[in-house]
Amino acid sequence: MTLSHTATGFGLALGIVGVASLTAFPADVVILKDGFVIQGNVRKETDTIFDKTSGQVFTIVKSTGLDFIDEGPKITIFSSHSRQLGGVSADTKIRPDMRGFTTKFLGSDNKPIPSMGETIKATEYNEKWVRELTVKVPGAGPSVIRQQITYMDPYQIRVVSTTHRWTIGYRTSEWDPKLVRKLLMAHPDIAEPDGKCDPLKRLTLAKFFLDAGWLQFAKDEVERLRRDHPQELPQEAKEQFDKLLKEIDLKTGELVANEAEMALAAGRYHYTAELLQAFPEKTAGTNEIARIAKVTAELQANRERYDAARRLLRKIIDQATGQHVVNARVALGGGLARATWQPPANVSPELLNLAGAAEQVLHELHPDSAIRLEMFVTLAAQVEREQMYNKEPSKKAEELLATAISGWAKGKNGATPDPEKAWKIWLARELILAHQRADNATDRAAILRQYKNSVGLPAEELARLISLLPPAWAEDGETMTGTRIALAGQPLAEIYRRVTPTIPGHPGGLSYLVKLPPEYHHGRAYPVLIVLTHAGIKPEDILVPVITQSDKHGYIVVVPEWTGAFGQGWEWRGEDHVWVTATLRDTVRHFTVDNDKVFLLGVGEGANMAMDVGASHPDLFAGVMAMGPVPKWGGMFIQYWKNAQLLPFFVVTGEFNGEGSKTVRSIYEKWTRYGFPSLWSVYRGRGIEWFAAEIPVFFDWMSRKTRANPVATLKLDNRNRQSWQMIRETDNHFYWLQADDMRYGTQGGAIVPAEMIGDIRGNNMIDIQHRGVRQFTIWLAPGMVDWSKPIGVRLNGAVPRGYKPQLLEPSVEVLLEDYSARGDRRMLFLNKIVVGS
Repeated sequence: MTLSHTATGFGLALGIVGVASLTAFPADVVILKDGFVIQGNVRKETDTIFDKTSGQVFTIVKSTGLDFIDEGPKITIFSSHSRQLGGVSADTKIRPDMRGFTTKFLGSDNKPIPSMGETIKATEYNEKWVRELTVKVPGAGPSVIRQQITYMDPYQIRVVSTTHRWTIGYRTSEWDPKLVRKLLMAHPDIAEPDGKCDPLKRLTLAKFFLDAGWLQFAKDEVERLRRDHPQELPQEAKEQFDKLLKEIDLKTGELVANEAEMALAAGRYHYTAELLQAFPEKTAGTNEIARIAKVTAELQANRERYDAARRLLRKIIDQATGQHVVNARVALGGGLARATWQPPANVSPELLNLAGAAEQVLHELHPDSAIRLEMFVTLAAQVEREQMYNKEPSKKAEELLATAISGWAKGKNGATPDPEKAWKIWLARELILAHQRADNATDRAAILRQYKNSVGLPAEELARLISLLPPAWAEDGETMTGTRIALAGQPLAEIYRRVTPTIPGHPGGLSYLVKLPPEYHHGRAYPVLIVLTHAGIKPEDILVPVITQSDKHGYIVVVPEWTGAFGQGWEWRGEDHVWVTATLRDTVRHFTVDNDKVFLLGVGEGANMAMDVGASHPDLFAGVMAMGPVPKWGGMFIQYWKNAQLLPFFVVTGEFNGEGSKTVRSIYEKWTRYGFPSLWSVYRGRGIEWFAAEIPVFFDWMSRKTRANPVATLKLDNRNRQSWQMIRETDNHFYWLQADDMRYGTQGGAIVPAEMIGDIRGNNMIDIQHRGVRQFTIWLAPGMVDWSKPIGVRLNGAVPRGYKPQLLEPSVEVLLEDYSARGDRRMLFLNKIVVGS
């Protein structure tokens, strides 16, 4: 998926990209603080200085130099502040030594690479690993560029032009394994010129596939060797053959163990069970056997907990309401008995209410959330044993149902057998959901009055309920609304086009695509990946490359259909952020989203959009990934780089990323200096394109990220302290601090942003430093202040006019209205303070 290519060299912005590593395996391992691993040769950017006196040239570390690690096809820039201290543990997964293959370079010219348009023609690579590209050159005739693969190992492939100054780095996994086999079979070290099967060469080929992660191709090569060489192998070949078979067995066990761990973590219980059945225990390694045993134990424990909860709850509901008699009649005579069923006269309305709530619990129950019914299961199992021995039950049916619904609503520590208390908890839950579903302030106010009159639980308890709520308009794979669309190459993928409700400026709503993970169930929360496509690439086409990994890791994938509303690209306007924010809000209404695990991924213009939206609303996301961005510096990231201090970015570009490389470098000079948790990978000789090999890397990176939720401070430490920057009215909310009325200025034609930063001192004093902000809303989160003491506020060191330290209480109104607006179950606020400067 190549987007564009320009000959503007990245070396202008980052000279280190030209330093190439030809080693077949990395020399260094960098482990970041979150456990993310990078392998290669660690270096520091340097300058050369010519001493006129001595005539000597010296190399020194560049004052603004970046730390980077050369991985071969790419370099990765990182902040040394984010690096773990100490050595590499035995559990760290690193790439093994790999055999590489080289060809004699056939270069004959050294012309500069032209500015290229589209490729007109590309020949196949020949037996010397050479091909020709015919490309359009704007303002000139077609140009022929000859390319040669000069190096190939299971991790990387290097392609060098024999006619131009152009070297390209690829991950081997980006290439078609069939093409790689064809090329290797033509290499002198593996070729069979007489047409006879050479077992040692075939084994080398199979080993290459195994190290490249192409397990099935390695197995196929082994079977091809058996077929083409039916006689007994020579001793050396036999030893290597046996060793390779053992490695394949170990790798197979490792693959199944990896898949099983990911499947269980993603809530895919059926698939996990299938993987456990397929695990090759007899040939797997001891480490993988232990990993599978752990997965098996967790799966069994969760399943048993879930099955026990379902069975006991179903039994209590049926016995309490008389439905167990109906169930027996249905088994004998069909559904008429259930259709005509009426509850017995001695069943109270209160008991029927509890039973109805318990039915809803059964509908929402999932193995990952069954722990919330732990107290119910304990009590119900005790009653079951007592009934077995004709003893008086220690708990009545209504007490058991009360324990179930209260535990489900508040978590296992909030369970109570008191029917009255439990029903109040459940009613509060239902009123919160009704409040979420109400689409106008009048209806929400009526629901709030009903809540105060009939429930009256304190705001802190409501916050706990909210954290465990299902979506207001819950949907799943069987009840999906919207229009199903076909996806090329994925005929079974269930992709739906949906439209948000009306929002300001978009009376018809905004359309987006959504893909749910396999075995989705709204009884557990799921991470979300919002994918932003490039102008000219269909949203459904951008889904195809991510589905395999998103399904493995259990992500809801959302693709806003934004490009049709724009010309050629992203326009850097704050009012257009709704394509992400409104789409996310609508996703939360219908699916169970883990708001602490929402990520942005963009390519090309979509990468610009991702960087803009992420830096403008960092409190919404756990991370931003951008492929080939060309960020806006003046009037944007020259100020907004500071807004990423708590939001990790992972940018991937090609060496030929045009002017974007200069801007990205300027941003990363700031981010790495101040220890921001961000990475930047640069592929040699590549342009703005889809870097397919980075998708598994992104998902590994995301698995280690959780959204920052700073309760006590909106700064890092004193060294890294940065103020939050605002140049648009839409970009005014940072975690618990909001600017309601702000004005940015200008100086010498440059924008001077409004800015603010907040901290909470130990004496319940909220200290805000700012510029250009006239009014603030300070959102008070659980655990943020001491509610028993007056709360003070200082703006730029002074008490705001008309404000006195005051005692505040958690407010149900503030909690519910904010939750209605944002739908964020993980970042809740119990009250707010509005002050002016």
